[in-house]
Amino acid sequence: MKDISEKVSYLQGLSEGLNIREGSPQGKIISGILSVLDEIADSIKDIEEDYEELKDYVENIDDDLMDLEEEWLGDDGKFVQTRCSNCGEILHFEADILDDDDSIEIICPNCDEVVFVHDGGFDFEPSLNDDDISSKTMMENPSPS
Repeated sequence: MKDISEKVSYLQGLSEGLNIREGSPQGKIISGILSVLDEIADSIKDIEEDYEELKDYVENIDDDLMDLEEEWLGDDGKFVQTRCSNCGEILHFEADILDDDDSIEIICPNCDEVVFVHDGGFDFEPSLNDDDISSKTMMENPSPS
């Protein structure tokens, strides 16, 4: 930021050295422009200071949040992470519910969409896509040669 402030100061000194009179129309314009540039340089300096302070604050919040996530979620796999297909919210739930015999639905707190359903059993039936169906059909009913 010093660079802009230094350039504005240089231009102000240059205009004084050139004996530009503020009484003349050109002098008034140059003087006004230099005044506005000086105010802009000061504003930019204030914004940069605020930005650095805010950046440090956000980094501290991020570090604290990471500590909380590690404490809450742990590193030993006690939680399952999933994403809501409707709004994209990332949800965490205890992995122990997968062992329960009860039927459980996990609902997104953001959009109230059902994200995960555990019906108490593990009844996995692989789904077939169109290629599998046509392959299976051809194997069962081969075309005559």
